[in-house]
Order: sequence, then C-alpha cells, then structure tokens
Amino acid sequence: MGQICYKIYLITFTILSMLPIGLHIHWLYDDEKTRFYSLVILLYYMPTCLAFITMIDNEHLPTAEWFVRHKYMLAGAMIALNILMIVNSVIRLVGLWENIVVTCMLAIVIMYIPLSTCFHFNPLGVELKFSLLKSTKFSKKQGLVLFGFHIVLAALYTTLFLFDESSLGKEELILNFRLIRFICQLINILSIPMSYHAILLWNSDKLRFIGKYPGTSIKWTGLMKRNPDGTWEVDQTPEDHNVFVV
Repeated sequence: MGQICYKIYLITFTILSMLPIGLHIHWLYDDEKTRFYSLVILLYYMPTCLAFITMIDNEHLPTAEWFVRHKYMLAGAMIALNILMIVNSVIRLVGLWENIVVTCMLAIVIMYIPLSTCFHFNPLGVELKFSLLKSTKFSKKQGLVLFGFHIVLAALYTTLFLFDESSLGKEELILNFRLIRFICQLINILSIPMSYHAILLWNSDKLRFIGKYPGTSIKWTGLMKRNPDGTWEVDQTPEDHNVFVV
C-alpha cells in the first residue's frame, strides 16, 4: 500500500506542478505567451513519451542502480527547480547570456520531473520492478536532519520577501516573483516524501525485485544486494528472501 500511495503522490505532484511552471512562463515571457505555453507542454510530455518507448523495449530493462539513481535525482530536482525558478525570475537584471543559461537548466529540470515520475509509476508494466524492503530503517536522527534541512530551506525562501520586487520593473515580472515566493515554500513542503525515500535508499543494502527473467516468460523474484563498491547484484542468501516489501 505504501508504494501505491507514493506513486499516486508522484503523479499528483507532477500534474499539479504544471500550473505554477506554466504561470511562471506566462508572466516571465509575456510577449510570446502562446509559444512558451506550448514549450512547457512539450517539455512535460516529450520526455514521458521517450520513457514509454524505453520501457517498452525489453532490451533496456531497469536495473537496481537505475532505480536508486532516479530516487536520488528526483529529490535533488525539487531543490534545483526552486532555485532555478528564483534565479530565472531575477536573472534579467544581470544579462542576456546568464538568462539563457539558467533557462536551459530550468528546461532540463522540467523535462526530468515527468520522466522520473513515469519510471517510478511504471504504467506499461515493465517486466522488472524494484522496491524497498519493509525492514529498511529510518533513524530518529535522520528524521531530525531531514526536517531540519527543509526548515532551513524554508527560512532561506522566506528571505525572498525582503527583496525589493519593484526593481523588476514590469508588472508581469513582479507578479511572477510574488508567485515564486509562495510556490517555493509549497514545493519545499511537498518534496519531503521524496527526500524521505532518498534517505531510505541510502540506508538500504537490499532491494526486492519482481518480474520476468530476461528473455523468458518465467516469473522471477528475489533480492538485490549492494556491494561495497556501490554496485548491485542478485542476493543468493535464501533466508533473506521472505521479507515483505513496504
């Protein structure tokens, strides 16, 4: 049940995040709204289509490294999204080239969010799925660090209210900056489950997998274990194969 709730949370977050990103583009590029709205939609759905194609191709089955990497990167993408939207809102005060670089970085993050969500959700029934074990520990100290980290981020985002928004000049840019101040706080709160899962993976030395053995229709279940060098391999220890997933 935990996995299902987390997937619903990811899908909901991805869909709803289109609204503030769309408004961000709407007010930032007010001279060509229609073209940039189309760009946002393209950046969201193009990587999703690419993910579908990759998942259909059985020659590119997901690996444990691939599963772990996307968990880490999605948590980091939320922080990057907040920072880049803030910088993108004021970078025009610096110069054109700086604005282009930040916009390109923001576009990459926007593309990655639906891509990662698609891989997590697995709508096409990929023949090999990974999941965390119920036995994975999350200490109180890590809980304090997790919430402390997001509290610090919230405090930093609060300093945006000290910025003189009138220096941005145009009304659309001011409206955009006011929106970003609140959106950053909201994304920071809603991204806590992603950070939590990233920490769980950091603590996990084993993952449950289920699917079909590559190249056959034989059902394949078991555990993957993390080696000291960071690589993953199938765990052959029989007594560890009765652990329930989260």
